[in-house]
Amino acid sequence: MKKSLFLMFLVALMAFTSCSNKKDNPEPEVFKVGKGLFISNEGTFTYANSSLSFYDFDKNTVENNIFFRVNNSPIGDVAQSLTLIGNDLYIVVNNSKYIYKVDSKTIKYKAKIDGFTSPRYMLPIDDDKAYVSDLVSPGFWKLNLNTLKKEFVETGKTTECMVKIGDEVFVSNWSKAYVSFENNTVQVIDCVNDTLVAEIEVAQEPKAMVVDKNNNIWVICNGGWDPTAGQDPALICINPTTREIVKRFDFTPGTDSPDGLAIDGAKENIFFMNGGYGMLNIYKMSVDATELPATAFITSNGRLFYGINVDPQNGDIYVTDAKNYIQNGDLLRYSADGTLLGTFSLGLIPSYMLFN
Repeated sequence: MKKSLFLMFLVALMAFTSCSNKKDNPEPEVFKVGKGLFISNEGTFTYANSSLSFYDFDKNTVENNIFFRVNNSPIGDVAQSLTLIGNDLYIVVNNSKYIYKVDSKTIKYKAKIDGFTSPRYMLPIDDDKAYVSDLVSPGFWKLNLNTLKKEFVETGKTTECMVKIGDEVFVSNWSKAYVSFENNTVQVIDCVNDTLVAEIEVAQEPKAMVVDKNNNIWVICNGGWDPTAGQDPALICINPTTREIVKRFDFTPGTDSPDGLAIDGAKENIFFMNGGYGMLNIYKMSVDATELPATAFITSNGRLFYGINVDPQNGDIYVTDAKNYIQNGDLLRYSADGTLLGTFSLGLIPSYMLFN
């Protein structure tokens, strides 16, 4: 009888231990990515609580924290941006100073590229090469996509958003927090030889850029956050061939804080955010317009709009709401005419969005 009880105790103990281990070290999930939208959630600076979400178009649902669920590991500190190259998804993790490479269909880990200073955005140049901009160092990183080896290219200024036209890359010089220079330029890089060939003076703090139907580049300039420092927020259109400004739309210094920039599939209308800090609305503007829109296309209604993108297929507008930066944010889906179609819970400080 005692032997039987002892065996039953051992079986129960083994079962409990097994359950405890599974709880502490859960089995990685099998996740299959369909057609939809990737969203990187920045998380709190220095807390290493970034995450990755995915909105499935067919299911009309969002799956959160998918990187951790698949790889049983956190992303790191500040998931800044996402890039798709072939079947690979690259997650740029700014303050952790590395980039994760995962399978874009399963989110399974492939590689970790570390040793960056402060990576921000990644742009594919060809089948073998990509550029990575940097918030701290005066230049950008040239990354070999085959070997994942990198080297730094000096430009004299920190780098931010990038667009490629022909054999040239146009990169905005947004932050001067770590390097002393006038942050009111867009630099031109010869991406065949990886050399700086020109600078175009725009307005203070140029950031996001898009290319329109005329092959012109639009750049949104924040103007800076200090109203005593001579702000000049502006929306600027550049002819990449002549490298000249063909249109400039000035906002009101001290009142307007333009941010974010997206363009529709036909490349005929641009969308940007503007308003007082923390009170940004969405504005829609034709690339042929001669003045800024007077009224908002989508009002925030108390939400803290943080990121914006437009579906190139059907014109749906996606906006992230960061709320108060300490609770999980939302994804807002609007139709092309500005009608709210749905709201979905995301992670902490949702920002960058990428269509799959």
